[in-house]
Amino acid sequence: MKLSSLLTAGALIVAMTPAATMAAQATTQMTSAQTKEIEKIVHDYLVNHPEVLIEASQALQQKQQQSMQEQAQSAIQQNAAQLFTDSMTVAGNPKGSVTLVEFFDYQCIHCKKMSPVIAELVKNDANLRVVYKEFPIFGKSSELASRAALAAAMQGKYMQMHEALIGQDKRLNEEIINQAAQSIGLDMDKFKTDMNSKTVTDALDANRQLAEKLHLMGTPAFIIAATPAGQFKQGSKPAFIPGAASQETIVELIKKAKS
Repeated sequence: MKLSSLLTAGALIVAMTPAATMAAQATTQMTSAQTKEIEKIVHDYLVNHPEVLIEASQALQQKQQQSMQEQAQSAIQQNAAQLFTDSMTVAGNPKGSVTLVEFFDYQCIHCKKMSPVIAELVKNDANLRVVYKEFPIFGKSSELASRAALAAAMQGKYMQMHEALIGQDKRLNEEIINQAAQSIGLDMDKFKTDMNSKTVTDALDANRQLAEKLHLMGTPAFIIAATPAGQFKQGSKPAFIPGAASQETIVELIKKAKS
C-alpha cells in the first residue's frame, strides 16, 4: 500500500465512528500489519501536529455551545410565562422593559461574586427587573437556604433575606439561616412553618423543572429578555448565559434587549 493511500486511510480512521471504521476495514480487508501501520502514521502525525487536536477540541466546543444555545432558546420560548412571571422573588422595576432571570445557589461562589454586579445593575437602571430563581444544587444547606428565602418572601422580605444569605462568607447551616431570619425581623413561627409549606415546595419544584428544560449544568445561569410593561416580548430572542459574566457584558445584552 502506498504512503498516500495509508495517509488517506489514516485520516478516515480519525473521522469515522468505531462502527464505520470496522466496516471500512472489512471492506478493504486490511491486514493486521497494515492497520498498525496506519495507526502509527496517525499517531505520529498528531504528535507532530498537536494543534490539530486543539482545533478539533475548539470546533467540538463551539458545536456544543451552539447546540446548548439552540436548546435554551427553544425552552425559553416555550416556558416564557414561568420564567418571566414571578410575584415572590422580584427585584428592581416590576414593569421593567428588560428582565434578567438568574438561576442561583446561595453556596455557589460565582453566584456570590455576581450578586453585587446584579445589585449595581438594578441601582443604575430604572427599567430593569430581576427575577431570582432559587436553584439549590449544593446539598441540604442550599435547600434550607432557598426554603428560608422563599419563606421570607411570604412575609414580604425576600430581598432582605436574599442579601443576608448571599452575603455570608461561611458555609450555611440552620443556625446561620435562623439568625439571618431574626436579623431582618421575621415572624419566626410563621417563618419555620412556611419553610416546609406547599407554596415553597412547589416553587422549588417548578424551578428545578425549568432548569431541566434549559439543560442547566450549574449556577449561575442568566436569561436577559425584552419585557415591555413586564411582559415577555413574543418573537424576540433572549440572551442565555450559562455561567458568570462581566458587568460590561450584561449591560450590553440589556441594551440589546431594549433596542
